[in-house]
Amino acid sequence: MAPVRHVASPGLEEGYRFLNEAVARRDLVVAVARCSVEYEGRGASRLGEGDRLLIVKPDGAVLVHRPTGYSPVNWQPDSHVITVEAHNGFIVLRSVRKRPREVLVVRISRLYFAVAIHGLVDEAEFIEYLDEGEIADYLSRHPEVIEEGLRVIRRERPLESGYADIVAVDREGRYVVIEVKRVTAGVEAVKQLHRYVEGLRKNNPGAKVRGILAAPAATKEALSLLSSLGLEYRRIDVAKLHREAKREKPRSRVASLLDFIKRS
Repeated sequence: MAPVRHVASPGLEEGYRFLNEAVARRDLVVAVARCSVEYEGRGASRLGEGDRLLIVKPDGAVLVHRPTGYSPVNWQPDSHVITVEAHNGFIVLRSVRKRPREVLVVRISRLYFAVAIHGLVDEAEFIEYLDEGEIADYLSRHPEVIEEGLRVIRRERPLESGYADIVAVDREGRYVVIEVKRVTAGVEAVKQLHRYVEGLRKNNPGAKVRGILAAPAATKEALSLLSSLGLEYRRIDVAKLHREAKREKPRSRVASLLDFIKRS
């Protein structure tokens, strides 16, 4: 387990020594402090004094968060030099980037709490799965994942109540409306699919229309409503679709007349 050190409500000198040592050791530092922040580089800014969450990462990234909101109010993506000083009643943390030159200065008037962890390791692969649009794109290219014999006739078919993700025709010539979700589908997803199915029936009087909800999972309430409305459910494996989509070679785009004009 990585060594963990912490300090609570330290005085100026103790807080300075703690932060200085942690930054020098390239620890991960998480601190809650009352501070002000100044930035100068591609622009310039000043943030008045307030209670903030301060994070310093081993690679020199620095983030300053307000007590609310998920985005940092100030940050430095990395630092060539980080220094910590005790000066005129403040603990001053200075982060400097060389190219482009950017300087972030955090002046801490009170350190409420700080923790430093040394030697954290994270070598796991990051996989960002397809979003709903990308899943629908893949299924429109490979409708056999939903059902053998499907032939896609429209991706994002406009209807009165919105846009159906996929409209296809099955082996028996029936329209099939497919609504795609990348997370567990609930009752609202079923109602959305039902609106699209009814909209397509209205636009095509006498046509037989099926509806399929494609999602990695569905709630019991959603499955019950699907059954009562005569709609269907297909489970999709989002991780598998991601792997399959990744293996596909990007299709070469046919040059358009606009491309020709731009080159001329």
